[in-house]
Amino acid sequence: MDSNCYVVRGISSMVSGHFVLSMAARLSIPQNHSELLKKLWAGSIVFLASWFVGFYALPLVLHFSPYFIPLKSAVEGIVCTSSFVMSVLYGAHCSRVSAPEIEFEDTYLILRNEEHIIGTSCLEIESIPGSVYVSESGSPRYNESILLALRSGMDDSVSIAFEVGVVNSSPFMRFFISTRARSLDEVRRRIRRESTRIEAILLASLGSVNLSMLEGDSLSRAVFQHRMGFGARDREERVTSLFIVRGKPRVFPRSDASQVGTFLSTLLKQGISASMTCVFSGAGAGREKKRLESKWRTIQSKEKRKEDTLSDYTEKKRIINQYEEIEDNVGWFNTSVYFIVVADSEDDLEISQESVRSLVLSIWAEGNSLRLSPENVTERTRLRLISRVLLKKMRIHASRLVSFVNTPVQKLPRMLANQLIEFPVPPQHLVSHELTIGKVVYDGRPLSTVGLKLEWLREHVVILGATGTGKTTLVKRIVAEVSAHTDVPWWIFDVKGDEYSQLARITDASVLRPGLDSSFVVDLLDPECGNGENSPHSTFVLLRELLNERGESSELSPAMEKLLRSAVLKASENIEQGNSLKQLEEQIIKLAGNTRTGIMTRDALLNRLEILFREPLGSILSGGPKSIDISKLLQKRVICDLRHVARKGGMESARFLYNLIAKRIFDYAMKRGIVPGLHHIVVLEEASNLVPESYIRHSSADVTTGESMVMLQRATGQGVIVVSTRPNISSNILANTSTKIVFRLPYDSQEGAKFLSLNEEQEVYLRGMQRGRALVAIPHAETFEIATEPFDIKEIEPSEHAVCVMPDTEEIEHGEAITDLNIQSEEENTGTPHGLVFDRIGEIASHLVAHLASAESATENELRRLIFSLDSSIRPEDVSALLRNLVSLGTIDRETISLVTGGVLFTLPGKGLEAIRTVILKYVVDRLENKDDVNISDIGLKLPDLIINERAVLIVPQHLKSSSLSAAVERIDKCMEELGTGISELFVIVRGSVAAAKLRELLRGSDRFDAVTVVSAFPSSMESMLESLNHGTSTEALESKQSEEREMRADDGVLLESIHDMGTATSRAVQIRLWFGLIQDFVNLSEGVTEWEMLLSFIETTALQSLKGRSAPLTQEEGRRALTELLADEVLTAVRIGVKSEFVGIKRGLWVVNSSVLKEIKERVLRHFELEFGKRDVKFHKDHGYYDFCVGNTSYVIFPNQQQLNTLLNLHSDVACRKCESTRVVCILSASEYLEDSVVTPRNLVIVTLDDNVMALTT
Repeated sequence: MDSNCYVVRGISSMVSGHFVLSMAARLSIPQNHSELLKKLWAGSIVFLASWFVGFYALPLVLHFSPYFIPLKSAVEGIVCTSSFVMSVLYGAHCSRVSAPEIEFEDTYLILRNEEHIIGTSCLEIESIPGSVYVSESGSPRYNESILLALRSGMDDSVSIAFEVGVVNSSPFMRFFISTRARSLDEVRRRIRRESTRIEAILLASLGSVNLSMLEGDSLSRAVFQHRMGFGARDREERVTSLFIVRGKPRVFPRSDASQVGTFLSTLLKQGISASMTCVFSGAGAGREKKRLESKWRTIQSKEKRKEDTLSDYTEKKRIINQYEEIEDNVGWFNTSVYFIVVADSEDDLEISQESVRSLVLSIWAEGNSLRLSPENVTERTRLRLISRVLLKKMRIHASRLVSFVNTPVQKLPRMLANQLIEFPVPPQHLVSHELTIGKVVYDGRPLSTVGLKLEWLREHVVILGATGTGKTTLVKRIVAEVSAHTDVPWWIFDVKGDEYSQLARITDASVLRPGLDSSFVVDLLDPECGNGENSPHSTFVLLRELLNERGESSELSPAMEKLLRSAVLKASENIEQGNSLKQLEEQIIKLAGNTRTGIMTRDALLNRLEILFREPLGSILSGGPKSIDISKLLQKRVICDLRHVARKGGMESARFLYNLIAKRIFDYAMKRGIVPGLHHIVVLEEASNLVPESYIRHSSADVTTGESMVMLQRATGQGVIVVSTRPNISSNILANTSTKIVFRLPYDSQEGAKFLSLNEEQEVYLRGMQRGRALVAIPHAETFEIATEPFDIKEIEPSEHAVCVMPDTEEIEHGEAITDLNIQSEEENTGTPHGLVFDRIGEIASHLVAHLASAESATENELRRLIFSLDSSIRPEDVSALLRNLVSLGTIDRETISLVTGGVLFTLPGKGLEAIRTVILKYVVDRLENKDDVNISDIGLKLPDLIINERAVLIVPQHLKSSSLSAAVERIDKCMEELGTGISELFVIVRGSVAAAKLRELLRGSDRFDAVTVVSAFPSSMESMLESLNHGTSTEALESKQSEEREMRADDGVLLESIHDMGTATSRAVQIRLWFGLIQDFVNLSEGVTEWEMLLSFIETTALQSLKGRSAPLTQEEGRRALTELLADEVLTAVRIGVKSEFVGIKRGLWVVNSSVLKEIKERVLRHFELEFGKRDVKFHKDHGYYDFCVGNTSYVIFPNQQQLNTLLNLHSDVACRKCESTRVVCILSASEYLEDSVVTPRNLVIVTLDDNVMALTT
């Protein structure tokens, strides 16, 4: 027996309520009899109504006697009782129906109950133009025709919800379509029909509209957004409120803003999360017209009696205007408008509520015409909010409703109202080929399929576009199409790694992982070329290109170039004695001789070639009998994963290895000779790092290997696909590609427009193209637009005639270095979805670029917080890898400045110097006590950046080097001329203490610069300057500080000028000295403690930045060596914190601390031991000479230095402490790395670290 509470609904009867309720409690109707029960109840009601009309109503009206029926009273009692009982039973059954089930099916939200199904779908608006236009009278108006068109064909059971809002500082705009039916098929049919109508109406009315039908998780997020407790994603937003709008809204369009646009932009500015939902369905005209006509007749009667007033005249005008708006009967809607506000706490919610209430009334209210009332959210209300059906409806005409249903004129993030740019549609016969890449776009909509001709790959393809726009997805599709329809082998150079793993399922490709697999070894010279002229010359050119690309400081002198050429030729002649870098080094040493000039030339050359001898190239190019023969892989399909080479040795190492392999491909193609057709394809992923334009600047007399493949290999059947984030690749390559595909280029649109022959409007469009769209230039056709398609491996199946060549381990001498990709990687086994055009990382990268575009710069911590707000599931190490990849790919720049947390600043390419200036300005201005007298100059003027009373500050954001010091002096001189005598002192802030010292030396030689004080951009160096600016004191303290700095670095300037003419040892000594200061400053700026990985990242960043501006480039290897020496000299200390040791106030991990922080940690450890032993009433003795404390028969030493540790290791006495005569010693090291594994400890010595459970020693 069910224990449900029955709700009785029905008509009155003679039967008592007590009897009915007791009967309902005893009866239980099976669920499957609901339809029968409903019919019986309806029949009883109809019969009762008929009885009443036939025997009571009609006789009364028509004045005749009713028919005589025997036992009439008894019959009436039975009829009334049965009707009442059926009403009670049916009401009880209805109350027993459970809450509807909520489920998602593809693009539908389904709410099911026993009687009907409610279906809801969502159309996300990605971009849309504004719906405001200027009428013939010159006044702005909304495009009301959209609503009228929606109303004309709308089904009575369908409601449409227009929803806009802001969540997490990101605006959204959506159309929800809801309908009610008895079957799921009917729901789907109606929703498909209405979604097609909406899209067609918006396209016809507004032009360029981009909509997407949400499904899966995207639909779930959209449905439950701001919906108060429904859905996992919104349960975090626990504090919400609902406001319902009643009344007539004001219609107030402006040419530069719509009401919805103003609402969204204000929410963005105030940082409020809120949404507005306008639900509407068709309705009749009702009595509105008759009401207006009645008022009109009343006024007319007053006019006839001459009793009308001025207010009646005003009322007449208002009636006429309203009547003109509603004169038709088809523009009426049943409407519900409500606002939902979301906040993190009750206090924040109260503030946000008042802000939204004021905002809504200011935008839509006109006098008292609009009311905004709060609404309690019941279970029934929640279901209506989720399904987007009418809540508390009001009847409103389209002329008023348009104030809520309009699109923004303003530019909003992620919702750009792009102007529609038309591109020509190519003839079908030019694009109907076998390699499908997408669909041609006309008037903003994809039309027919576009395919590339296989022969065009022989004439080479270039694909450009910003990160996350779909380049790699398109390349994967092209390569998969080639593999499915032909047996052409290919070779992919993948810098980022794991980009092409999906191809393994259909191409049986092999992957090479140099730098990770120690068995990957190749020869320096191609053994198949023997001692011919081609191989040694091309190897020499490769080495020279690598060195020239590093900058002027690494260029070869004629003597060094001659020595390198001779050594390479000699090594090729004696190739049987060895084919490795070691052999090349031996030849350089041998040919240099023992003269003073020869030794200097040898050392300088070896210093420049150091990148080859260190890891990972040192191991990869070691040669030997087990080296891989590249030429035997050229009949296979190979993915060469260079990310491990790039991470360990930098992009220079990856570039050299790429060129070395490319040279082998080039030689193999030349041996093939002139042949028809396509025989091999090379894919250059991130080509801006592999064949940069900088090669041309430094080697204009030669053509690089990469350029040779593009310019000279067409006849040999060698195809090249060049992929790059930016168009800063070799201009020779760009000019010699016949097919060009360009995705969005927000910062390099001019370069893209140049080789696509775009006009100014088309170039602007290129900057803001949506993801997956690209402009294409093919032979014999004008540039046109395409929409690329997702890469789905299920769609691409190998042809019956395609022969996929598998790697043959018998052919390859050292097959261990090749991994068969038929075995799915760990990433694939985790269920990573395939077939998506844009992955989550690409979307996050786009957000980072957009954030940097608006914020100009950001620290690493700020970017990490942004990334975690976008995707809380991402791992910290993935964030570090993402930032590192974006920097290496040139998508963002990384600048080092000690004035920000972490010492690193991220900017867009080309914006670094401006960001550095802004940071220094903010640092100085924030610390000025009196900001009223501060004047900040605009960029580009000859004036100082900052003027405070009679003092001025000039900021030099560039990295000064020897060649640019004279320009800095000239700028200071011009600045002083502009200032005249009105300034008593000029502070010049430069980056780097070495640059500051050199600039002071130059200025000290002239009396004109007596009032100039040079300051380095370090906090410690700027304190005295700020003291002088705040209190007007003299700069004697600052001069004293600078004098000490000059003494410390007096010989650095001389060494820097001649660093490249000296031996390797001298160069390293200078670098080590510079690294010492940089690393110590970084640790001190990080409050004396920094993570080990963060410090290594700083060293890597500084090494990359030094290549751009320093006269002495700093290498990552020397930075790590400097860190090792600082740790060995105990200037810094490594501390490893375990789970049981977080009481020291630092979380788990490996840290580097300075002496002051180490002292604090030691005091915390000592205090913790004292408390623990105090709980056991054990005597605790401090300062027992050599030991930190003694307890019982044990003495403890906390963080001993190396000398103390050596003394303990040589402890041969049974008595440790002479005061308490302890026999056991416990030594607590800061990290286990300070003790070698081979060390033998005395039997009475116990060595532990903070990573161990040191508190177990107290038991």
